[in-house]
Amino acid sequence: MITTSNGFFVKVFFNNIFQIISYMKKTDQKAKTKKLSPSAKGTKNFKKISHLLNAKTFSQKTETPFVLIVCREFLDILGFDEIINDNVRWDKDQWSVSPATLARSIILTPFLRNDKRCPLYRIEEALEGLDLKLLFGGNYLRTDFNDDHLAKLLDRIAEAGSTGLFSRIAANSYVNFKIPVSHILHADTTSHVFYGECKVCEQEGYEGLNVTHGHSKDKHPEMKQIMTGMLVDEYGIPVYEQTLDGNTADSTWFKSAIQYLQGLFGDSCGGYTFIADSKLVNKKNIEIIYGDKDPIRFISHCPSNFNSKIAEKAIKKAYLLNDWEYLGICCEDEKSKRAARYDAQGFVKTIYKNKLRLVVIKGDDAESKVKKSIEKEKQAIVDDVKKSFKEPFSCEPDAEKEIGAFLKKHKNSLLDIKLSVEKIVTEKRSRGRPSKDQKPPTIIEKFVVKLDKLTENEKRVEEYKQDKESFVLITNIPADEKNNKQILQDYKKQRVIEANFEELKKPTMVSTIFLEKPERIDALMMLLHVSLLIRVLMRVITRMNLKNENEPSLIDFAGRPLVNPTADKLLRLFSLHSVVTVGDEHIIYSKSGKADHLCKLLELLGLHSETG
Repeated sequence: MITTSNGFFVKVFFNNIFQIISYMKKTDQKAKTKKLSPSAKGTKNFKKISHLLNAKTFSQKTETPFVLIVCREFLDILGFDEIINDNVRWDKDQWSVSPATLARSIILTPFLRNDKRCPLYRIEEALEGLDLKLLFGGNYLRTDFNDDHLAKLLDRIAEAGSTGLFSRIAANSYVNFKIPVSHILHADTTSHVFYGECKVCEQEGYEGLNVTHGHSKDKHPEMKQIMTGMLVDEYGIPVYEQTLDGNTADSTWFKSAIQYLQGLFGDSCGGYTFIADSKLVNKKNIEIIYGDKDPIRFISHCPSNFNSKIAEKAIKKAYLLNDWEYLGICCEDEKSKRAARYDAQGFVKTIYKNKLRLVVIKGDDAESKVKKSIEKEKQAIVDDVKKSFKEPFSCEPDAEKEIGAFLKKHKNSLLDIKLSVEKIVTEKRSRGRPSKDQKPPTIIEKFVVKLDKLTENEKRVEEYKQDKESFVLITNIPADEKNNKQILQDYKKQRVIEANFEELKKPTMVSTIFLEKPERIDALMMLLHVSLLIRVLMRVITRMNLKNENEPSLIDFAGRPLVNPTADKLLRLFSLHSVVTVGDEHIIYSKSGKADHLCKLLELLGLHSETG
């Protein structure tokens, strides 16, 4: 019950609210009738600064990320300008900016931001606030890099042949940076989602790059796409790239990549090792590999359905013989506690008239995977029992029939399932007060299916464990040239190309394609691969030089030693430094205040601060 005093309080409270609202309305009406003006007075300091706004000239300052200067130097060392300008058709009297300079603007944009991709039509905008003379070596304006000029550049690059241009640029990596030539080549493909119509691809008789639906590695089957194929060496340096139709199969591109290598290296092709995933291994590709007198050497994962399931037979034979060779840890980070240890057995088989090695690899990291799979299956079966036998059955044969269907559904389970039928009898009596001639109660029988037991099927669990812990590598490299451990180590380096695709598909590189002319897509992908090449070279050169250090360089964040840095780590370290330009004067600006760290980074890259 509300007391009188409480009631008085409520009344007063609401009266105050009404007064406040009334006051606000009056104030609002006055505000509408009068012009608003600021009441605060400017400080003396602000007045001094505001007087400067009346000056006729302003000092202009630009701030250029230092990593762009490094990229510029790398392009110079690669001989980029000569390759582009000598092979791309252009008229010096008509072009105010050379093709190579325009191309540089596209190559540099992925290094501008770490969080967002810069589309072509915003490159002009992205160059705002940068020292263009420092970057491009001429008195250029941002408008010189508009999307019309860049589109014309892409047309001419496509005309000159994107793939050939990239191969020439990449080839200079070894000579000009003095990187040891690798004879191991990793191959793979990936997909890139396309947004747009690209109606030209649907025209009758069109024979160019086909933007279309295909197997999406981006998990967007509803979107059209293109594919890109890449060859990299054991360090991850891209040596060959090709833009492909959106429906190109991996096995098809591997075939063309092998033929490219055979044409490039000729008689010396046998000195190179071609490494790819299981899509490489089929009869046609094996025949192409052995088409030359000196076949290219290869290592691949043997697919389960190849040559009458020869991989499955090799695994069964290996477990039957149980004559495993201990390989130990076979990865770069051998000190890692999580690193798997391996055993191997090798067999020689004649396949399509050629002697090939099958190396069965067994890892020790399958136990936990099997346990997780068993627990997952247990829960799935329990849930399925509740769902399938939610309602009781009216007769026992119906229950037994459904049990049979359920067990058939889970016949390949790692678990043996035991279900039982329980009969439940209930009496149903007539409603109301019983009469003298009351009928006996109706007996109702219902049959409920229950889960009695789940036990591991030892045979299926063992087979599953073998499948999870073992796989088969196939190669034509003789055992006296490379032992089982070396074959595994070479194959595991396939990770370098996967890492490259991860870099290429980041938002800052090329997450999606918006261009509607296929030939421009081809040219753009080539230039983005040059950006990738620079990132990889930065990582490779730094790591190689770090190995020659007597003591670790303490230039990582928080003063930690720099050990096996990724490209991202190097870019983050460089992001702390920039070049500030005021008039004709250049000043190195460092957010960390550690100029010695920048000098050490340049030294590790083979550059020196004196040249910058």
